[in-house]
Amino acid sequence: MEQVNFPSKPFTHRVLIIVGIVTVAIILLFSLGYFAHLLLLVFAGILLAVFLHGIAEWLSDHVPLSAGWSLALVIFLLLYIIGIGTWLLGPDIANNFDELTQIIPQALHQLQEFIKEHDIADRLLERFLQQDKSTLFTQEMFARVAGIFSSLLGLITGILIIFVNGIYFSAEPKVYINGAVHLFPKSQRGRARTVLSELGHALRWWLVGRIASMTVVGVLTWVGLLLLGIPSAAALALLAAALSFIPNLGPILAAVPAVLAGWLQGPMSALYVILLYMVIQAIESYLITPLIQRRTVMLPPAFILTVQLAMGIAFGILGLLLATPFAVVILVLVQMLYVEDILEEQVNLP
Repeated sequence: MEQVNFPSKPFTHRVLIIVGIVTVAIILLFSLGYFAHLLLLVFAGILLAVFLHGIAEWLSDHVPLSAGWSLALVIFLLLYIIGIGTWLLGPDIANNFDELTQIIPQALHQLQEFIKEHDIADRLLERFLQQDKSTLFTQEMFARVAGIFSSLLGLITGILIIFVNGIYFSAEPKVYINGAVHLFPKSQRGRARTVLSELGHALRWWLVGRIASMTVVGVLTWVGLLLLGIPSAAALALLAAALSFIPNLGPILAAVPAVLAGWLQGPMSALYVILLYMVIQAIESYLITPLIQRRTVMLPPAFILTVQLAMGIAFGILGLLLATPFAVVILVLVQMLYVEDILEEQVNLP
């Protein structure tokens, strides 16, 4: 009987390797138990450091300031912008969120009545609305969406850990890079330094893409909702901008309260809101993201979604927020340490 030689499947093999690395990484985080969230906070601090150091480095190249003074100026300007923005816009946005917590339950009740009248999926809606409508969309719900901790003390502690680590890492990045490099044998230290440099490059441009996306989404959402006459436009735009930090899932989560607020104005307003969010998402997906991905690694959507679901299930909102940059790290490590070093195939990283 003639033997059949099946063709090799390097792509499938690489996908299995990536899945294996993701699985091992998540299992390791699981095994660390209570230290997992601390490590995620440290990772968030590293992201902040990459952001601060990148801006400071660019500033020191264009103005006659040292790296240290450039970093100090960047931190001061960032805090100043946050402070001024909170002082000028904070009360209006807070009022918008208060108004939104009153609008959403009314919209849900109106939607329920509409579905009952038209006999559309009545049982499904009743199950969804088994909770008290007055507490379904409250300030606590928005606090859970906007925050990553279950208590005010945990929120403050987490922010301090991220901020302090971010400043320390960005102030003296070479100290921490050299320390990490010296964990490897001398023959591998050059390669380790190259990998860490590529990781910093990829994370930096990913952050640039996310910040650009958040800005465009926030502004377009605010303008669009104002033109449509939707109440609490500022709060909904801020929510859309913040949740756009999470690819795939974030825009869907942000659209739900906006559609409900539009439904209170009528079914056609809700439809216009859906179309608005679809157009904005198309602009973000087909214009902003491709421009940024020219400078960073290409993340397959299915891979991102898998990591998001795994991190979200394992570590809650904090894991979901950090899932995509974690996926960037995994993909760069796979490309450089497995594809290039083990398979000896060249990968053209940007």
